[in-house]
Amino acid sequence: MSSLVEAAAPSLNISQRPAANSQPWQGYSLYFEILSRHSPLSITNRETLTELQQAPRRFKKGSVIKNHELNTKYVLAIQNGWACSCRVTEEGKRQIIDLYLPGDIVGLRDYHAGGRFDEVIMLTEGLVIPMHKSQLDLGMQKDHSLVNAVLATSMHQCNIMADRLNNLISHDATTRIAYFILELHARLNLARGEIQELTLPVSQQVIGDLLGMTNVHVCRCLSQLEFQGLLTRDKESRNIRILDYAALLTLAEFNTSYLYSCRVDNPRASRPLNPH
Repeated sequence: MSSLVEAAAPSLNISQRPAANSQPWQGYSLYFEILSRHSPLSITNRETLTELQQAPRRFKKGSVIKNHELNTKYVLAIQNGWACSCRVTEEGKRQIIDLYLPGDIVGLRDYHAGGRFDEVIMLTEGLVIPMHKSQLDLGMQKDHSLVNAVLATSMHQCNIMADRLNNLISHDATTRIAYFILELHARLNLARGEIQELTLPVSQQVIGDLLGMTNVHVCRCLSQLEFQGLLTRDKESRNIRILDYAALLTLAEFNTSYLYSCRVDNPRASRPLNPH
């Protein structure tokens, strides 16, 4: 994880940042878009969440946006950009344990632990929308439907991690990569399964750290999937196009995953994350 250590920029505390111009965001709530995927919410809930969320903040690649000292009183919704959650070993090395993609909320799994365990780093430049936990707590006290939505969203994140862990302990390296591609495809295009392309704006080292592989092994496995005719890659743009979705599902055994069930059971689960 030395690459992440070297890339990490100075920590950015939301409370110390000047507010961004939030005019384009008036009347729009990213939190409503995210939470309502997992539990029914009303127009009143949308208005509440719109009032509670703060102006968006832009973070540079490598910025630490949350840890045991930084932004512990906030949850952070990712509007665009990718981030990763790390745990620091006794030797001081960072181990990636999860990825945050557009439409994810940082800080739900350790909501009451105050970020004591994980450090969250931007893997790309990104736009993040904060919400103070105390304000969200007040909203949940007034309307239990918000409690249900927050709990369902947190469980959704935990189920994704559990499935990925099962993939890591049950499959060989090539199958791990196949599963990972399908996981990202499902998370980025949950309601639009016909879209067979995705972009990986992260290095093969980051992918390898998450999946317990070297970056060289990641490259070989991607080449193997290409050789089998399951996908193609554009190495410059880092675009991946799935050529045989059914065969990739079978290879990765992804049709037993939680995300696959979400797509089958609730095709309306996701809407475009667009404030306009």
